[in-house]
Amino acid sequence: MVSADKEYVKIRIDGILDLEEISRGYEMTSEELIEFHNKHCALHELLTLTLPKYVEYLYIPEKAFKKQESNQLKSTKLDLPNTESTKVYGVIMKFFPKELQLHYKIKIKRKQNRVELSKEKTFVNNQEVDKIVEQIFEKAEQALYPLKVIIKDNGNILRIDNVEEIALRWRSEHLPKIREYYVSEVANEMIRRLDIALGDVNKKLDLLFRNIFYKLFFLDVYLSYEQFSKEGIFDIYFSGLGREVYYKAERIINKQYTSGNKIVLEIKGQEQEDPLNIKSTKGQIELLYKLHKETREIFSINGIISTFEKAIEHRIEFQLYELNSQ
Repeated sequence: MVSADKEYVKIRIDGILDLEEISRGYEMTSEELIEFHNKHCALHELLTLTLPKYVEYLYIPEKAFKKQESNQLKSTKLDLPNTESTKVYGVIMKFFPKELQLHYKIKIKRKQNRVELSKEKTFVNNQEVDKIVEQIFEKAEQALYPLKVIIKDNGNILRIDNVEEIALRWRSEHLPKIREYYVSEVANEMIRRLDIALGDVNKKLDLLFRNIFYKLFFLDVYLSYEQFSKEGIFDIYFSGLGREVYYKAERIINKQYTSGNKIVLEIKGQEQEDPLNIKSTKGQIELLYKLHKETREIFSINGIISTFEKAIEHRIEFQLYELNSQ
């Protein structure tokens, strides 16, 4: 229960008063809060700094209360962005122990639950790709974009919406050129697999989600978070190991917006025990999402995901940040 007057707001206190925590939340010192409270409260409600006690109500300056209220989430439910926008993001991914870095820009056009992605050239360790395998993948990937997807209410991809368009681009524009330029037994096998995948992308969505960008950008973050938290299982594909790793993690939404008016979602957890592969050291997942206050669109993602194989750490460092929007 909250009651207001012209100068102060009475907030209900449940349990023992944690003066330090409450004063910090209202950007006041404990002394300032006690002084203000004692100035407006009844005689039996007087407080001292040295003796924390049970008190039913605390008197807060109205301005401090309104400021804190404006900086707090009003709901524990994050809704899928229901807006139209065009944003460009920078993406940096680092893979260890290979010490491999990939970076590129990607444009995201959103119209409610429809998203169109257009990706620019990938750079490997700040250089253009030069290995044959990388070149084939880079050229084949061009057929994928623009990629149009339909999004579920929770943020996951429901399906690819332009499958036929992708298949046509691949088989009419890109496949003939790749076959002509890359001639070898290894290249032929790669091209055969790419032809199957790009022929119907919806049937190979699992391959798309092996890409850490798609896994994290389209993670199911738009959910209800009771008590501002939620536990869940996450699966992340490690290309260097050729398998998925599972993590039990807690998602925590910060109750307050950042100074830049962003919603903060933290995901922290530990690798699940594999009975067939007992490890002395377990990997970790630590992700930090920042979402725009008004639209809930992603502003940035930063994090580290790790696992261990034969005592060697395999780690993915991921950064995504908004460059500009239209």
